[in-house]
Amino acid sequence: MDKIKKSVLKGFTLVELMVVMAIFSVLMAAALALTTPVSRMYKNTALAEKTYSFSHNIQEYLQGTLEYADSLYVLTGDNLGDYDTMLDLAEDFRKTHYGNVVVSDDGTSTRGLRGKIYILRLMNNEDTVNGETVPAGQITLTEYWFDNHDKEENAEITLGVAERPVLNPAYFEASDSNYSFSYALTNGADSHLVTLSGTQRPSGEGIDSSDTYKAIKRDLEDDPIAISQDRLSVAIVLDKDQSSNGYVDVEGYRAFKAPVAVQVANLPLTNINTTSAQRPNKEAGFPRVVKETDGSIRLQKYVGIGTNPPECGWSFWTEKANPKIDFSNDIYFVYAYGDELR
Repeated sequence: MDKIKKSVLKGFTLVELMVVMAIFSVLMAAALALTTPVSRMYKNTALAEKTYSFSHNIQEYLQGTLEYADSLYVLTGDNLGDYDTMLDLAEDFRKTHYGNVVVSDDGTSTRGLRGKIYILRLMNNEDTVNGETVPAGQITLTEYWFDNHDKEENAEITLGVAERPVLNPAYFEASDSNYSFSYALTNGADSHLVTLSGTQRPSGEGIDSSDTYKAIKRDLEDDPIAISQDRLSVAIVLDKDQSSNGYVDVEGYRAFKAPVAVQVANLPLTNINTTSAQRPNKEAGFPRVVKETDGSIRLQKYVGIGTNPPECGWSFWTEKANPKIDFSNDIYFVYAYGDELR
């Protein structure tokens, strides 16, 4: 009887416990090997959904804002030229397109034109706006008003609404919004991401060899892009927070740490084209009646992009006709709407 009890109470030996622990270790390692890719896939999918939502909203905003521009300047921070302030830039735009345009209220007498000019800035760099720090990735809008009637020279334009951010602060402040936003002018061609390998990969402090980095193909190739009124796009790139090495500026291009997403916002300019064939609606844009220096009145006719100053204001102008992909400079769009010109 005692022998039976002893056999029943007998426990595991040390060897048996070690074998069981080894088996569990193998099973745990196998489980982690299976769950890690799934976890990474889930994280990438969540990021893709979030970045698509953000970038799609930005794309729709840019398209809706610029599609019906009556005239358009496109500049970047490194080619603002002699414009000391955005007010100077807006004033140049007013003089070029609307300086001698007149309207008639009664069909006989004429007066100078009134209207609004907007400057949209896509910020690739953090900046202070009206005393507040605005993060890189934000988009700001400034509104100017002008009245060419009975005004002294160079006194026609005033600040209407001060520069203000237009993107929801949640894009940058929410607990799950640790993304950085980068903008670049493009014409849409070769604006997809490619994986970097070999010497193309960034290296140095804080760069893990196991991390995947990507770049926009045209940026990597360092080729100029032909921007025109019918081939204008903005590449919107969202990646991890900058403080976590979200991107690295390599000589000649920017390398983005995966997971990263790019959205290309094609900007259709309905009122800005080059030929009558491209403008089936001949009334598109704002019709110009101008007052010459001798006091005579004439109707401007649309003659295309090559005129300086551009006739009828149905124009597109950029300081760099063939720029390269550039994520280091802010992008400026200067424009007006025909239905606000009176």
